[in-house]
Amino acid sequence: MYDSGKRFSSWIGEDCCSWRGVACDDNTSHVIKLDLHYLHTHNFYTYDLDDEDDMCFMLEGMGASKVNPALRDLKHLKYLDLSMNNFSGAHVPYMIASLVHLEYLNLSNAGFGGLIPPQLGNLSNLHFLDLGGCGFTNLQADDLDWLSRIPSLKYVDMSFVNLSKATNWLHQVNWILSLKVLRLGWANLPCVPSPLPPFNLSSIVKLDLSGYSNLNTTILRWISHASSLVYLNLFYCSGVDIDSLQVTLGALTNLKDLDLQYNGIKGEIFGIIMNVSRSLKHLDLSWNLLSGDITQILWSLGPLDLRYLNLRSNHITGEIPRAMGNLTNLKYLDLSNNNITGSIPIAFGDLINLESLFLFGNQISGQIPETIGNLQNMQSLYLIDNFITGQMPETINRLYNLQILDVSYNHLTRLVPGTLNELCNLSFIDLSHNHISGELTDLIDSLLRCEQRAALYLSISGNNLSGIVPLSMGQLSALQVLDLSSNLLEGNITEAHFSKLTNLGHFDLSYNSLNVILPNDWFPPFNAYSIFMSSCQLRTKFPAWIQTQTNLGDLSLSGVGLLGNLPTWFSDFSKGLRSLNLSSNNLNGPLHSAPMIIMDLSNNSFVGPIPMSFTNASSLQVLSLSHNNINGSFPFFFCNLKYLEVLDLSNNNLSGKIPKCYKSFPTSLQSLHLNHNNLSGRFPSFLKHCEQLVTLDLGENNFHLNLSHNNLSGRIPTAGGQMSTFIDDPSIYDGN
Repeated sequence: MYDSGKRFSSWIGEDCCSWRGVACDDNTSHVIKLDLHYLHTHNFYTYDLDDEDDMCFMLEGMGASKVNPALRDLKHLKYLDLSMNNFSGAHVPYMIASLVHLEYLNLSNAGFGGLIPPQLGNLSNLHFLDLGGCGFTNLQADDLDWLSRIPSLKYVDMSFVNLSKATNWLHQVNWILSLKVLRLGWANLPCVPSPLPPFNLSSIVKLDLSGYSNLNTTILRWISHASSLVYLNLFYCSGVDIDSLQVTLGALTNLKDLDLQYNGIKGEIFGIIMNVSRSLKHLDLSWNLLSGDITQILWSLGPLDLRYLNLRSNHITGEIPRAMGNLTNLKYLDLSNNNITGSIPIAFGDLINLESLFLFGNQISGQIPETIGNLQNMQSLYLIDNFITGQMPETINRLYNLQILDVSYNHLTRLVPGTLNELCNLSFIDLSHNHISGELTDLIDSLLRCEQRAALYLSISGNNLSGIVPLSMGQLSALQVLDLSSNLLEGNITEAHFSKLTNLGHFDLSYNSLNVILPNDWFPPFNAYSIFMSSCQLRTKFPAWIQTQTNLGDLSLSGVGLLGNLPTWFSDFSKGLRSLNLSSNNLNGPLHSAPMIIMDLSNNSFVGPIPMSFTNASSLQVLSLSHNNINGSFPFFFCNLKYLEVLDLSNNNLSGKIPKCYKSFPTSLQSLHLNHNNLSGRFPSFLKHCEQLVTLDLGENNFHLNLSHNNLSGRIPTAGGQMSTFIDDPSIYDGN
């Protein structure tokens, strides 16, 4: 057994009541509480960011193959928590059913598997039962008869438990009259046979049926009787009819939290909004097919005391009205991926409690209003992919809590020096793909004002920044991601530019006019996972310092002036790469291969045949070897690269016939270029199985094509192009 949380470090001596996680009765000294849950501080995600109960954790904590049988001796136990551990698929122990005084049982996210023992129905005093997971559980139950034998239950969570055979789930749950919270999300719930039982869950306040693909009008009507319901999660259900939904929502007058995202609901959003509870605080209608005018929507929501509003990815149109400012208690707003036009209204400055704003993927134009500086609780600001113009307002410098700033893919033209001076919590900055001009020095100096920055993502690619890259960039020790690509930067890049970048994982200097002057014996202070320096000038042999980057997955050195053969160490090193682009250099010698996904060695002077080692590249999706001096035949082993999507072997010296791959040739192929070689033989018949093929170029070869005995008509093309080699033998057109 291992215990990464060191929870047993205090288990010393005979007084177990003093041990961490153990509590005893004050009078009898019997152990009544055992809490061994793992307190995670990382490796978690949430599927409902607004509800702390929905936190999901990766299995870690204590690792054990089974629960110690001595647990059955704790006969007075009332509270047992083994959650957030990893029992490696062990069955839930039957002995827990003998702890008849249990009131609280939490085995969630603990790595248990197999059938849930129905003997748990003996725990007649149980108030709280959590067997749920977050996709990491292999628990299942074939029926829930045992659950109905615990009438004292108030909380039941069986999320991600496989209940596909429990056709009685609703009927049995309906007998637990004291139930307040029921979570059955992603539990593979089956259809419920009609007729449905009379609704008995008059005390229920929280209901989670997310991922229930068999949701229908009948179930919605049944839910409409839950008049005490405060929280309803129907995320990613199917068959949600908007008319039935409106009736159900109209009956749930106490509802405060409603999640209907990813349901494909069609119709006017206004009908839903007019029927929701006036007590609503949290509304998520994202990823549906709802339509409506944003002005009408926001006016209708004005009387509500909303804290969370998500309308992302629908068909909402119109301009954001001044009425937006009436939702003053709003903390989270997402209107992304709609068809909203106009400008960001000045009234946004009234949303002083706003923490997260998502407006990306619309058609918003104009400038960012100065009133944005009023939103001093703002933590995340996403304005990506709009038509916003002008400069970044200087008032943004007042957003002291801002952590994420993403205004990429707009038409911003200027970043006033000092605009980001005071934003010391800022860890993600994306200004890419705008029209920002000026020098990089001012931005780097602003970022250096904050010494305690924990991490930093910085992308300003695709702009018009000019001048040199300042040496001060090397002092940004928090930098993890740096993208300066596609600007007008010039000058030299030296060791000093990386001097303190110990956390750097990704950097992209491509498509500038930079000279990278780094000695071969340089040992970088970082260990990057991706390096892109295409079009920079190295003008040297393959840089030896690359081999120090043992975490490297993506490498692009296209058009950097590399000379000579690839080094001998590169063959083994490249086995860890996902993608490699060494195109447009002066590399020569034999080809190398590795089990990567993308490889581009085009426009070099590689010689010899394509090596057999490519048989190990079974995951290859894109391969370009065009414009080299490769000879030999078309390799038969390409027939077995089943994930191949793009293959370009054009402009080489390949000869002979293409092998008969039959049905084994990759059907995923979308682009095939074999032009300008010396290939011969019949037109490759296996291409008829490549139904995704979009681009095909076989020109300037010696292929033979037989089109006889079809119903073709019209003129035979004779002037060049792909058919120019198919006019010498008239018999190929017989029978048309």
